[in-house]
Amino acid sequence: MRRTQSCFILFFVFIFLSQSSASQDIGRYPVVNFHHREYSGHSQSWSIVQDKRGLIYIANNVGVIEYDGSEWRHISINGALPRCLDVDVSGRVWVGAQDDFGYLAADSSNSLKFYSLSKYLPETYKPFGLIRQVYHTNNGVFFSANNLLIQLKPDLSVKVWTPKTIFHRTYLVDDIIFSNQKDFGLTYLFNDTLKQVPGGEIFAKKLVYTILPFDEQYFIVGTQSDGFFLINRESLNSDCNSDAQKPCIIKFKTEDDNFLSKNWIYSGLKVTGDVFAIGTYRGGVVFIDKRGQFIRRINQKVGLQDDAVWHLHKDNQDNLWMALNNGISYTSIHSQLTEWDEESGFKGVLQSVVRFNNDIYLTSNVGVFRKQNGRFAQVAGINDLSWKLKVISNEDGSQSLLVASSSGIYYVKGETAWLIEDGLHHAYSFIQSKVYPNIIYVGLRDGVGVIRNYKGHFKFVGKLDGTYGEVYTLAEDNNGDLWYSERYKGVGFLDIVNPYQLFHEKPVKYTLPNNPKYDDMSVVLIDGVVKSSSEGGLARFDSNKNVFVPDSSLGVEFADGTTGMRIFNQDYKGNIWFEAYRYAPNRWLERAIKYPNGVYRREPAQFRTIPETIFFDIYAEQDNVTWIASTDGLYRYDGSVGVRNNTFIKVLIRQVSSFKSTKVYNGVQYLPSCEVAFPSEIEILEPKTAELPYKYNSLSFSFSSPFFGQQQRLQYSYYLEGYDEEWSDWTYSQAKEYTNLPFGSYRFMVKAKNLFEVESPAASFSFYIDKPLYLKWYALVFYSLIITLIVWFVVYLNTRMLRVSNVKLQQLVDIRTKELVKSEQILLEKNLELQHQKEEILAQRDEMQDQNKHINASIQYATTIQQAILPDLSNSLDGLYEHFLIYLPKELVSGDFYWVSQSGTKGKKSEKVFIAVVDCTGHGVPGAFMSLIGSRLLSEIVNERKIHNPAAILTELSSSINLALRQDVSESFDGMDISLCMIERKSDDLYIVTFAGANRPLFYYSKGEERIHTLKGNRKSIGSVLPDVEAEFTNWRITLRPGDMIFMCTDGFTDQNNAFKRKFTTCRFHTYLLSNIDKPMDEISRALVKEFDEFKGDERQRDDITVLGIRL
Repeated sequence: MRRTQSCFILFFVFIFLSQSSASQDIGRYPVVNFHHREYSGHSQSWSIVQDKRGLIYIANNVGVIEYDGSEWRHISINGALPRCLDVDVSGRVWVGAQDDFGYLAADSSNSLKFYSLSKYLPETYKPFGLIRQVYHTNNGVFFSANNLLIQLKPDLSVKVWTPKTIFHRTYLVDDIIFSNQKDFGLTYLFNDTLKQVPGGEIFAKKLVYTILPFDEQYFIVGTQSDGFFLINRESLNSDCNSDAQKPCIIKFKTEDDNFLSKNWIYSGLKVTGDVFAIGTYRGGVVFIDKRGQFIRRINQKVGLQDDAVWHLHKDNQDNLWMALNNGISYTSIHSQLTEWDEESGFKGVLQSVVRFNNDIYLTSNVGVFRKQNGRFAQVAGINDLSWKLKVISNEDGSQSLLVASSSGIYYVKGETAWLIEDGLHHAYSFIQSKVYPNIIYVGLRDGVGVIRNYKGHFKFVGKLDGTYGEVYTLAEDNNGDLWYSERYKGVGFLDIVNPYQLFHEKPVKYTLPNNPKYDDMSVVLIDGVVKSSSEGGLARFDSNKNVFVPDSSLGVEFADGTTGMRIFNQDYKGNIWFEAYRYAPNRWLERAIKYPNGVYRREPAQFRTIPETIFFDIYAEQDNVTWIASTDGLYRYDGSVGVRNNTFIKVLIRQVSSFKSTKVYNGVQYLPSCEVAFPSEIEILEPKTAELPYKYNSLSFSFSSPFFGQQQRLQYSYYLEGYDEEWSDWTYSQAKEYTNLPFGSYRFMVKAKNLFEVESPAASFSFYIDKPLYLKWYALVFYSLIITLIVWFVVYLNTRMLRVSNVKLQQLVDIRTKELVKSEQILLEKNLELQHQKEEILAQRDEMQDQNKHINASIQYATTIQQAILPDLSNSLDGLYEHFLIYLPKELVSGDFYWVSQSGTKGKKSEKVFIAVVDCTGHGVPGAFMSLIGSRLLSEIVNERKIHNPAAILTELSSSINLALRQDVSESFDGMDISLCMIERKSDDLYIVTFAGANRPLFYYSKGEERIHTLKGNRKSIGSVLPDVEAEFTNWRITLRPGDMIFMCTDGFTDQNNAFKRKFTTCRFHTYLLSNIDKPMDEISRALVKEFDEFKGDERQRDDITVLGIRL
């Protein structure tokens, strides 16, 4: 007894001695608020619970609301207003409402339904009003109203207690029912009797709003405006009085009882073994420990949407849910991450953070801020854009704080900043040299500066020559040399000789792999290696190659340039802090943990709860606390706070519906036990296989994971067994549709993954799609019957038709037999006639063959004659000129011919050489006859009549043709086109060529000019009665040299077409002449023929062809 009294006195003294004026300020926890418009309910909510599946249930003025982390569903309580909820060990939700009570379970449509149990209450107690509290116990469920305390037992019998006055509130604490009765005091249920707690009369005039287990010795009781009291547990089982040696109830003081009295306690919850969450009427929520210290406040100042908190609930992820007078909210009870925004006193976008002299300092675009007593105040003396903060170690062991700003370089002392130079240097960053401890290098807008530190007094020495760009970061290697990042240019290097006198070697510039923009980059020294991070990823300096090379030590995505990064620093443990991004405005923070073997392991998900933003600085302290400066504000990460990152998560299939808007499954499975209030064994099963008609073969599945706080980051993967080949890729989508599924058995499975890479077990829904009606067994039987009838009818019909056909066939055979006999006689007569006709045809054939032999012999003879009149050029031109001839008749005999004659005095027979290439009208035999006439007349005119003028020769030839063919009376159109030239050798190196032409040109090649010229003939024909364009033939006279060439041809060569109906053309003719002009004449001939054949292809030759070439 004395020992108990001593312990109690010591505890009472401890409570009062441990009071303190303020709790530690660690920043603001994230709070998630749901406005009543989001869940389509009333603003007031009264109770919150969570079932075994992880779903949240809220007693709201419109009914019970179910929340799965994504979707809100409403469950009607038969139109009544629900006020309280509780969950039993099986996960069943019990409900107390206005004049009704019961539970939630699945109905036949697989949807949650309210099952009322108020029918078991005798009518004499009705109406009983609003059920304000409900508690499930091993002995049944207790429902408390103002005038009744109802126990519904497992056998559905009811026991009722009535108050001496009214039941203000009832509580279940450690299996003990407490009930506070107004004007009477606090009572508890003992042996089925409500007894007053010893000393409980002190609560007769107090409103008790929470009773919680305090420890093994006490319960703690919270009253509306009179604070807390402790009830000795032993007093409930033994006599107890108000004697000081054994007090039953004592006052429990907190550090701010005035707050509780002013804001009124309304709800309470024990969140951990030593911490209680207290909801108030107008002050939000406070966390109080067993010493009475306020260790956390949750109110509108820190983001809570309303300060009237009617109920508190702790979920399975250590979130605190709050039912508010205006909305629903939750926040994490334990969080490694807290934050500050501008409401805490700082302004602008943060750039740097550091601890100096036990105070946190920040820089932003408006100046420097210092944190004291939980708030930030601006440091005097600097009101400009400020960049990096740097704590400098002095020689005497003290420290100084430097600030880089756009208006100069400052040092901070207390609450004031002072310039250390003239304010002309826009500065970005610092680094204190390890080789020269009194030297601080400064990154400036226009290069690198040097500051000397002498016992805490700083002097700007000057700028290092050769550095000009914007220098944002600096690093010193183990040799004492300086590396720096130069915006838009790359990485610079300075071999430092003497920084005190600004002596150094010429700067060296380096570029980085993956071609970054060099806009957002940093240079750092990691484990003795210089590394640079940028939009192009991570690179390290390779001293052997003297270049920066890609670095995959933190991930291949940083080496291949697909992911940008910026390294901030390496903390005292060697861990690397950096931000990463694929899209510059959206960046995430990561930390790479260094292991003893020098390997780094990233923790990419640990800080993903911070919204993607732009980070500027990281400051890691040795107590495992890290400060993070970003565009969104200041974050504090406390690694010593234990959180369950590997919390077991679940995924639930929330609904399965067909495209015909029919719900197949709505989140719960109906079982017979659903309609039993206290089943002997609750069946916890996955949904049984659903049998669906074929018309429901297009299904939509929706799913969710009640993992609160990360709904936006949860990913899902699904797989339809019996249809899909493999699991899908991870996606943020919470629905999947399948269309036109074949009949058969399927199982849809889905799993979730949070940002900590923790996967849930797969949830599944099995279903069977029935065969369509046309494939049912009875349909197949019907089809068989129909087919059998059709076969029988076809056989019957065919048999009958066959009989009729046999009769008709016999009649037809008789008729055909008679016709055949008659036809045979006619056929014999026809054969005799055909025999006579055959004999006549054979006789005519023999006669035609004889005629063809005579004709062919005549044509062959004509060919021989034509060949005989054509000159032998090897004799005619031998020794005179090199030449080639292409002579290709279209038929056996040709309408083309060539003619050569020589004329001169004795001994100079070849003074004049006449050459003609002639194209007679027609080809074949008619053309050959014209060629005979033409050749003979040319020889007569030149050799016998001695006419040597080419134009006159053509004129005389035309007249002779007219006379020979009697064209004046016969109107014959026959004639010829001719190219005629006379070659005269005037000296060894001079030739005169006189040319006249009838519709044909002369081509000549001048070796000196290396081109082919064309002399056009007159547009006048030889012979023919057609009108001429020109009246007379004229001569062309040209001078040529040895090696020059002349070419004459008929139009059969240039007018030949190919398969595309395109002609060979004179231009092509010239081109191939020029390409072979220096070759021997026979090679020129072969080249032309080859090109002609390739051009013509399979097309037939359209005309006679003659081409004559002469080299002088």
